[in-house]
Amino acid sequence: MAVMYAPAIAEVIEKLETGNPLPRLVPQEAWNSELTNALESTSLDELFRGESLKNTAFGSAIKSGLLLWNDALNASHNISQGLENQTGSYWHGIMHRREPDYSNSKYWFGRVGAHPIFPQLRERAIAILKETPNPSDTLEGIAQAIAASEDWDAYQFIDWCQAAENGTDDVARFLQQVQVEEIKLLLAYSYQNAV
Repeated sequence: MAVMYAPAIAEVIEKLETGNPLPRLVPQEAWNSELTNALESTSLDELFRGESLKNTAFGSAIKSGLLLWNDALNASHNISQGLENQTGSYWHGIMHRREPDYSNSKYWFGRVGAHPIFPQLRERAIAILKETPNPSDTLEGIAQAIAASEDWDAYQFIDWCQAAENGTDDVARFLQQVQVEEIKLLLAYSYQNAV
């Protein structure tokens, strides 16, 4: 289901999709420091101009997510650590996974529980796997693990990211593809609950 974002948000997403389509699992620095500065200095009213913001916690979650996609982990963390809901914990967990602080990420995913985007994320991961030509044995094993489970296993995904942290093989690429789908799904969910 396509989401019609407020123009300022849509513009940032377009920049990120074009310039940082597959963020690294463990980034060393923000992809675009100017974008980080612009997002940090933009108020929620400016970000959501043209829409009625009904839930500021979810509005802040959008800002945290956009910063996270831009690899601005500290700026994202400054927001997500103050979001005391399931989705805030999810953004917080992704940030720590990318930091990398895997045990802390698992702590935050423990607070997430079963998030409403998990079924869609599992479906998208399966679709990506089906489109991957000549997968390695390791990626085949991941595909079997995902297919064998009815639910998305966020803890297993963290373990896979840890194992492939700085890899450049098909496993790392798959994990990056799933990570960006995760970010997109969580942005859409956050937006739908913000307006």
